[in-house]
Amino acid sequence: DAVIVLPYDRINDRVLLIEQFRAGPYVKGDSRPWVLEPIAGRVDKGESPDTAALREAQEEAHLKIDKLELVAQSYPSPGISTEFFHQYIGIVSVPESTNLVSGLASESEDIRSHIFSFKTFFDMITKGEINVGPAILLGLWLSKNRKNLMRTYSS
Repeated sequence: DAVIVLPYDRINDRVLLIEQFRAGPYVKGDSRPWVLEPIAGRVDKGESPDTAALREAQEEAHLKIDKLELVAQSYPSPGISTEFFHQYIGIVSVPESTNLVSGLASESEDIRSHIFSFKTFFDMITKGEINVGPAILLGLWLSKNRKNLMRTYSS
């Protein structure tokens, strides 16, 4: 199983995406093998998906998620894979901008964080500039539910 987390700052209406090199697009010949995507990672043996999501947010973007909203649990490609995704919106406070490069050296991760207004993020989805399925799914879900998240998690 894998977890996928899109950090969302409900107060400032912005999201955080990470950028990292991905072999799949590179091998395919994609002109953009450095991909913008949500935080993601494997669920370790004996670990709950929620715990894995919180751990991955800390490892990949140095974020402490305040609350997880489960969006979907699904197989990304059931015809060829047993992989199963637990996909979340992570309620969090993010800075206005960042130059954070992080990730675990033990996993050879080279991860750069990027912060976008929700409008910019959604425009990127609409224009096809985001090409990672879970980012699209989470972005579409957020477009339908962010006003409710703003109300639900108001201070």
